[in-house]
Amino acid sequence: MLGPSVVAAAAPVISIDAARALDDEMLEFAHRVGGIHNMSVQVEQLLDAMKRRGLFSLEYNDAATHTVSETFHERRGNCLSFTMLFVELARSVGLRVRFQLVDVPPRWNHDSDLVVIANHVNAVIESRFEHDLVVDFNTMDFRGNYPTRVIGDDYAAALYYTNLGAEALVKRDFGSGLAFLREALRFNSEIPGPWVNLGVLYGRLGRFDYAEAAYLRALEVDPGDRSAVSNLVGVYTALGDKARADEYREQARRYREANPYYHYSQAQTALAEMRLGDALNELRRAIRLKDDDQEFYSLQGEAFAALGRDADAAKSLERARAVAHPATVVSESGSQPGGMGPGRLRSAATDVYYPPPGGPLLVQP
Repeated sequence: MLGPSVVAAAAPVISIDAARALDDEMLEFAHRVGGIHNMSVQVEQLLDAMKRRGLFSLEYNDAATHTVSETFHERRGNCLSFTMLFVELARSVGLRVRFQLVDVPPRWNHDSDLVVIANHVNAVIESRFEHDLVVDFNTMDFRGNYPTRVIGDDYAAALYYTNLGAEALVKRDFGSGLAFLREALRFNSEIPGPWVNLGVLYGRLGRFDYAEAAYLRALEVDPGDRSAVSNLVGVYTALGDKARADEYREQARRYREANPYYHYSQAQTALAEMRLGDALNELRRAIRLKDDDQEFYSLQGEAFAALGRDADAAKSLERARAVAHPATVVSESGSQPGGMGPGRLRSAATDVYYPPPGGPLLVQP
């Protein structure tokens, strides 16, 4: 399934043990808050120590996945880098902490000739006697009404190498990209992201037969993976198979119409262009598909207010407050105003959700 070695050999891939390793300075830093029996106090003191060291003001970059040591010493990375750092520091002082995948609506941004879709990971501290606590680097991407699931260390390792593979592909370093994606699949071959990115790699090299196989494998793992569906349109178009291209194009269209966040993004665009009726129509579709997202009602309130319908605006904002489910997040970070990291497109005119208008989709956990 991985196909032949069609790219030049890459440098050796860093082991996951090396990527997660704490050096003596980091162990000494963590152990200053060791020996405390109250979990909440221990977490609070660890986070306070990290804040004083400047780790909550590190340079945030979605497209920069670093090792635990690099994140600690260089103070830069993305949500996965920070989460790996926190998990290792917390475990070193005896806390029970695991990785958690947050099913945020996929956002995309163009990077070179690819479209990068970013996902989100945070950490959960488990307790037998107290409430579990969530530690999240970028709470702009974490609200209580987004589905979450705890994942194992091998799954997190697969995400780490998938990230590195995506970053290598953006740089057109296909040898390193292939090496990282092979490593991701060695840790967990039952998640679609590495397969999708492997398909992108082969597609960039013109090996559409191997790209097709990789995307189809992603759909075996997750029949609803929209990135694979959209990318297959491009593969079959390149192969001259119009019937299959049309089949997957229609499937992508159905996914789009069933995606409340697509309609939300359309409403954002319409509101920015002052097409207020269109904005409200799209928001009605979004709410019909998902009626518990506070952002839908908040935007609806803005549209009503722009029309001068103050009573309706007030009802929408009241509904937004009613469906809000604040997460138990004990910390957040970010180098930009509002705790927002770069790459997260937030203005009404530019916040666009899946699917994008074209181009191969590259998954970056």
